[in-house]
Amino acid sequence: MGDRKRTEYDVEISASATADELVFHEAPEVVSRPWGEPNQEGAAGSDRSGLPRPVMTGVVYEDIRADYRLASRIRPPGERSEDDADEG
Repeated sequence: MGDRKRTEYDVEISASATADELVFHEAPEVVSRPWGEPNQEGAAGSDRSGLPRPVMTGVVYEDIRADYRLASRIRPPGERSEDDADEG
């Protein structure tokens, strides 16, 4: 663990979805965040095409694609987080 690069994560989850047509009957409420104990750090994000932000109910969206990635790692004891390194 001592020689691990800062950009390596312990867990990475990714997913992709495509559709020829998609209609939202309710507006989605989406919240995601990496979480863990102790000393967890991570990142989450998505890329999408064919879908505006926010989507509207009842609208037919065509030729859509959504890609999502969540990554997280546990920092070894004594390792400073990137936020700590920026402050010092």
